[in-house]
Amino acid sequence: MTTTPHDALVKKTFSQIEHAAGLFHVVLEPAIVARVDLSTLVLCDGSFVDQLLHSRHTDLLFSVNIAEQKVLIYVLFEHQSTVDALMPFRLLQYMVRIWERHHQDHPQDKRLPPIVPVVLHHSRSGWSGSTTFEGLLAVDEATLEALGEHTVRMRFVLDDISKVTDEAIKGLPMTALGRVVL
Repeated sequence: MTTTPHDALVKKTFSQIEHAAGLFHVVLEPAIVARVDLSTLVLCDGSFVDQLLHSRHTDLLFSVNIAEQKVLIYVLFEHQSTVDALMPFRLLQYMVRIWERHHQDHPQDKRLPPIVPVVLHHSRSGWSGSTTFEGLLAVDEATLEALGEHTVRMRFVLDDISKVTDEAIKGLPMTALGRVVL
């Protein structure tokens, strides 16, 4: 449940496939965009944000085919005046919730769909926290390197519109309403 008019506008706008598709075209890496079949983009039901954080976060989950395989794109719209330093950890928790629901809905599946986490951030200061889970781990770089694949590694897509000018937003290749909402 969103609590501000802006949250409601963001959720209503980007819940519509044409506006979400434009957003994904802008924020996802070109290698991903080149493989995505946006004609298969579907909004999924549910929210995975903790109830206590609904005043600062609005989330949407989409399913889309990439190379004829289902992939989930999880978008978290962060509306707060400070950076959530533990955002990669929070996203990982939400991703686990998504996989748990997927497993409940598809118990016969022996593999899980990939999730691409996207954070759309807006604050006065801009994003200054880590965009990687390993950036939260309390070890030095050499230890992190030695741990290699034995620890969780995840990077989220960050679209920090905090310092983007209105002119730059006007030039984005997305729907007019999507640009206005940003």
